[in-house]
Amino acid sequence: MHAKNECGDGEFIITRHFKLPRQLMFDAFTKSEHMHQWWGPKGSKVIKAELDLRPGGMNFYGLQMPDGSSMWGKSIYREIVPPERLVYVQSFSDEAGNITRHPMSPTWPPEMLTVITFEETGEGTQLSIHWSPLNATEEERKTFNAAMSGMHQGWTGSLDQLEQYLAEIKQ
Repeated sequence: MHAKNECGDGEFIITRHFKLPRQLMFDAFTKSEHMHQWWGPKGSKVIKAELDLRPGGMNFYGLQMPDGSSMWGKSIYREIVPPERLVYVQSFSDEAGNITRHPMSPTWPPEMLTVITFEETGEGTQLSIHWSPLNATEEERKTFNAAMSGMHQGWTGSLDQLEQYLAEIKQ
């Protein structure tokens, strides 16, 4: 496994290699039975994951955080190319699915464009996640750019959970 993080102005990119088949990696991001096992920050638990995997469809999810609070989010799919690519707009939401602000950062961009690619390599799959603010104000872009370190930590924790879960089901 190797991970690489590139932070350009306005775009966060994290890349990680998994010694697992590309289809399994794609399924981990597109099937709720997989997402229930790994999605979210370390220590969180998925309490809801409804997936409608089609352009215009939605992934609506809820997480129970380690402190007992709940966090909700949704993703609206723009492009789905199995098993190569996912493109969606991600937002925080309330329990009813209405877009809300980040619960801990009032100037966080309300919408994030997420592009995930799954590239087959000779030894597994190269996963790349590109994350950037969508329709953001200058203040929201500054908040995003200032949070690169935290995003790296958060995505790394989630990808660690993904790797652990997939290793367990491959045995």
